[in-house]
Amino acid sequence: MSTPKSKNLNQFLQNHPMGRVVTSRFLADNHISNDLARIYVASNWLTRIGRGAYIHTGDTVEWQGAVYSMQSQLSLSVHAGGMTALQMKGQGHFIPMGAATVHLFSDGQERLPDWFAKTDWRTPIEHHNGALFDLPAGASLTAWPHKEFEIKVSTPERAAFEMLSLVKNNADFDYASTVFEGLASLRPKEVQQLLVACRSVRVKRMFLWMAKDFEHPWVEYLDLDAVDLGKGKRVIYVNGRFDKAFQITVPKENLDGY
Repeated sequence: MSTPKSKNLNQFLQNHPMGRVVTSRFLADNHISNDLARIYVASNWLTRIGRGAYIHTGDTVEWQGAVYSMQSQLSLSVHAGGMTALQMKGQGHFIPMGAATVHLFSDGQERLPDWFAKTDWRTPIEHHNGALFDLPAGASLTAWPHKEFEIKVSTPERAAFEMLSLVKNNADFDYASTVFEGLASLRPKEVQQLLVACRSVRVKRMFLWMAKDFEHPWVEYLDLDAVDLGKGKRVIYVNGRFDKAFQITVPKENLDGY
């Protein structure tokens, strides 16, 4: 005969399929106290993976399941972005997801829970804080299905900006440029919104230089007069050539007339 405690858990399990982290906040929202959670752990129904976080005993939870829980249960802004979002959508230049670093982005200075940072998700993960855009919460994000749930990831347009924000050296620039070459189908309306909202002059100049260098068709629909490109020169590509239009240094071989 089922006890009230087991009925609570059975009802909870039905509403919370496998593959996701279960947080203490989510348990509380489902009328399961910390004391009851400890009983479930002792009964081997739940496994504690860190302070305030559990998984179903025997379950294998990937980073996507952790991101889902941080988004839906903890209301954090963290999302898959940059190169990771482009790879998820098949635009990451032939790098298998399992072999690549997962890039997570947050709006502003957001600290992720200790249980996430201390858990081995079997793939390298980098979390990037910062306010790259002046946008409402959730803007330029889209739902990405994984198993029985969805996580929020950057649209290809937003991911391209995020990718460029991580360019630190010539090798980063070269790889980002290779990926950018394949972004011929970006939506100009979305690009325009992000260009206006982007807070980084450096990123905007790189974005527009690559877009024009590869002659992507959506460029002609942009209103650059509405985009603040700042003042002054920016050294981006070391020992490169200076591009007068966008006031940045770029690879020598990519400039016409030299």
